[in-house]
Amino acid sequence: MRTAIIVAGGKGERLGRDGGKQLAHIGGEPVLSHTLRVFDACDLIDAIVVVTDPGRVAEYGSVAVAPVGSAKVVAVVPGGLSRSDSVRSGLSAAPGSTGVIVVHDGARPLVTPATIAGAIEMLERDDECAGVVVGHPSYDTLKQVDDLDVVVATPDRATIWSAQTPQVFRAQAVRDAYEQAAHTGWTGTDDASFVEHAGGMVRVFAGPRDNVKITVPEDLRVAEALLQAREGRAGMDSLRVGTGYDVHAFAEGRALVLGGVTIPYERGLAGHSDADVLVHALMDAIVGALREGDIGRLFPDTDPRYSGASSVGLLREVAALMRERGFRLVDADTVLVLEKPRIAPYREAMRAGIARALDVDVERVGVKATTTEGLGFAGRKEGVAAHAVALLERCRA
Repeated sequence: MRTAIIVAGGKGERLGRDGGKQLAHIGGEPVLSHTLRVFDACDLIDAIVVVTDPGRVAEYGSVAVAPVGSAKVVAVVPGGLSRSDSVRSGLSAAPGSTGVIVVHDGARPLVTPATIAGAIEMLERDDECAGVVVGHPSYDTLKQVDDLDVVVATPDRATIWSAQTPQVFRAQAVRDAYEQAAHTGWTGTDDASFVEHAGGMVRVFAGPRDNVKITVPEDLRVAEALLQAREGRAGMDSLRVGTGYDVHAFAEGRALVLGGVTIPYERGLAGHSDADVLVHALMDAIVGALREGDIGRLFPDTDPRYSGASSVGLLREVAALMRERGFRLVDADTVLVLEKPRIAPYREAMRAGIARALDVDVERVGVKATTTEGLGFAGRKEGVAAHAVALLERCRA
């Protein structure tokens, strides 16, 4: 079992905020809640112990822990006077079957599941390793100074890393290290230093530099901006674009149906269904965005069920498939390529009918037409082509 100990016992005095940094809000919820959500989402974490300010256990539990609704949280316990005391409290509350301990600052809400999992995997791959520290190489030149602020040394930054959390340990190694320190009175500045002092080998795992810790007020603004940037990237990841194209030849004795509207004309379009070339192109765009192939796979022209079928009716089926796959239409635009008939008188009716079939506002549907200036099959009035583009967005749960 792998247990995460989220240390959230600090009073946040440097933040200058009543309630401390753990309950300060970014992205509409407490910092600690953001942190818990990440650990809950990490598949390699089995249990979570939250360590809080000893005088505010119930408050932290109700305000920041309970709203997350994580089944992994096995305990919310009081911390101690120092960070090391708080970690000891968390170790005592960890399930007895825990083999790996992951210690993390509750005030580092921008950690990612991938970073947590990467550090755990590094530890578990190396039998000689007692611990792994997430951090990054120092990019700044560091100065060692004395009590008078005089520089006494400039360490080689090539050998210096900035340590962050999470810090991952074999459970017995970190328990033994803290017990040894308690007996000797030794104290360190982070959990890895306890394990190092006890003789354990600790490695470093390169994590992202935006794994910032909330300490002073400006850190909240930085974290908020980084969170918004991440959500923006996630929003882009949820978008899908599809393009569609279809062409049908004119045929005698058939009605001309374009965009779901029957248009008075001397000829219609040849096809297995009603041959609505505009709706076919739009369906192909949506199906393409869903990565479902094309409409020929969904509605093969060898299937008698689709003989003479209404393309708008098939569009409703595509819309249902889109919703089943967890997407919604953001926007669609289409263009008909033909010399005649004129489309302008019927354009708004086409938009309205398509919008109804897709169950979206008509402003999300565009329809237009163009000619080829007499060039090609469309210019020779042999048939009609249509192009479409559709933008889909994954629906939020």
